[in-house]
Amino acid sequence: MEFILQTKDLELNSRRFQATRTKLDQALDQLASQVDRICVFLIDTNGPFLGGVDKACRIEVKIRRQDPIVLEDRDEDIDTLIDRVAGRLGAMADRRQDASFARRSFKARYLTLNEFAESLKA
Repeated sequence: MEFILQTKDLELNSRRFQATRTKLDQALDQLASQVDRICVFLIDTNGPFLGGVDKACRIEVKIRRQDPIVLEDRDEDIDTLIDRVAGRLGAMADRRQDASFARRSFKARYLTLNEFAESLKA
């Protein structure tokens, strides 16, 4: 499984990188054999000097022979944000195991880090 984590205006140390990867791996445990790629984009929307709900996260999970799982969320604290998104991702992965849920059609579009940053400005 390929794991890509990109940041913009955020410093991510190796401990936080590893913790993020571990949380997302655990959230996708049931689908681990089917996951090809996890892309995580983390952005501080108003820079490092201003506070508020300014941390944004977008996760794109490419699953073999299924539509991707795409989640976005915001928070003022990066650790809280990652925990919440990992929890939501785990719930979605559990639902993907349900055959009736897997038959529904989901349309998601992959974004680059810059496209995601631009979409937050709108």
